[in-house]
Amino acid sequence: MNKNKTPRAAEANRAYFTALANSRASLASLPGVTILVILLLSLDTFAGIQALVFHEGAGLFLPLFTIHSIVLGMCGFVLILTVSKRAVFRFQTLFSVVMASMSALLVYSISIMSVVISSFDSATSRLSPAMFYVIGAAALVLTGGASGFHALLLRRRLRLGHSENRTVGNYLAVSRSNTSKIYWATFGLVMIIPNVLTQGQYLVNCIGIIMLIVFACFTTSLPVEFAYLAYLKSKDRDYWERPPRPVAKEVRLRLARKIVVWVVGVTGALALFWVLAKYVL
Repeated sequence: MNKNKTPRAAEANRAYFTALANSRASLASLPGVTILVILLLSLDTFAGIQALVFHEGAGLFLPLFTIHSIVLGMCGFVLILTVSKRAVFRFQTLFSVVMASMSALLVYSISIMSVVISSFDSATSRLSPAMFYVIGAAALVLTGGASGFHALLLRRRLRLGHSENRTVGNYLAVSRSNTSKIYWATFGLVMIIPNVLTQGQYLVNCIGIIMLIVFACFTTSLPVEFAYLAYLKSKDRDYWERPPRPVAKEVRLRLARKIVVWVVGVTGALALFWVLAKYVL
């Protein structure tokens, strides 16, 4: 029994990461992920961090603004490189590392956005530097802890073998953890109770905290798994993807519509937060 367990686990793990490479972690989605990172990080930088630099002086925020600007420039360079599909799929190990880095930046961008929203002071209609420091430190601990947890969880799954449901889930892109009792308990405690007690005064802040908890806990699994997939690709070409066939015009149009919806949705959500904070609360 014990002798057969390891081969079965290895086979299950191979099936899982092969499915991952051809679905959620496919290099075909690298341009879309990079665009999303550029959009989110630009909003964080020029709508959030820049406001702290303007109102509170340089301090820590000016270097952070500079770092964000450099990262945005690097993301733009990556986006230009992804125009050549042939190069992307020829150097899959390198671009898989880039994909893992972009997923980490995606987690970072969402976390920073959550911290900015959580730090909004409705009384002054400005971001509170003190709250930004405190919530930012909490976000760092939370994302670091969640990343460590997912790394340990991946190690355990590699030892036991990934389940067939998780392998199929790569293609279905369905996560059951969002419907867990812990998620809804956290939602109730952090979102509902404080707003009842304060008559909605901290609604925007609670939305930011909820975003931070949910995304920091669940999306941190992406950089961990994507980084391990990049390692596997460096060791074995069996994990490499086949270059995609030319995309039909209808598919390109559908993708363009989705990108527009994402841009409009994110912009509309931020505008709604600003209106709520300035004129309603």
